[in-house]
Amino acid sequence: MSFETRDVSWSVDGRLILDGVTLSAPEGGITGILGPNGSGKSSLLRTMVGALSPDGGTWLLHDVDLSRLNRRERAKQLALVEQESQADVVLTVLEVVLLGRTPHRSRWSVDSKADLDLALECLERTGAVDLKDRDIATLSGGERQRVHLARALAQEPRLLLLDEPTNHLDVAAQLALLSLVRRSGVTSVLVLHDLNQALAWCDHVVVLNHGRVVAAGPPVQVLTPDLVRTVYGVEAEVVTTAAGARVLTFSLAQD
Repeated sequence: MSFETRDVSWSVDGRLILDGVTLSAPEGGITGILGPNGSGKSSLLRTMVGALSPDGGTWLLHDVDLSRLNRRERAKQLALVEQESQADVVLTVLEVVLLGRTPHRSRWSVDSKADLDLALECLERTGAVDLKDRDIATLSGGERQRVHLARALAQEPRLLLLDEPTNHLDVAAQLALLSLVRRSGVTSVLVLHDLNQALAWCDHVVVLNHGRVVAAGPPVQVLTPDLVRTVYGVEAEVVTTAAGARVLTFSLAQD
């Protein structure tokens, strides 16, 4: 496994949000972090990137202890794509992607030709190079997510973290974004709400409930009707489509 967390805990005002979370993510694959609202999914991602200071735990990326790295060194190792990121200042798309080069530059240096070439390459990879001169604030949700993925790839991370990346996107934009993550080849950890997206795109899933890991493994083995009933409180049925894909259908649990 290229990335793992061990016994990560975090509490707020005496309330335990993350309770000894241990998980692993296969190298080069997509790992989905699943669970109902309030289960600790986004909080876990924020401990990984260093945005939260947990009570304890270990984060290992290729046996490097991330907690021992300063913010700049950690940013060279991993990148975070948040849901629906909004710019507070006027920036072009290319300027946003070049922000991904910040951890690799000295404090007062300017963008080099190599930085510019890499930023344009990342925009090309995410299908957003034609947007390079646009104001980021004028883009649609799907366009912005492609740009922020390009910015994350420009960091040249060994680990890519995405917090509900398909939230507020239409179906076509959701599929396009997940396909881009798959094609990136970077070890990726995604917080997802859609269990069928997890079935279709993830190599490995980790299910949280009340801040604890309750199941982990291949999605077809983990996302069973029994687990969905226990964790989400709804009935689920596994259906196989004509194309051979497994999908879940849901209904309210009966008293």
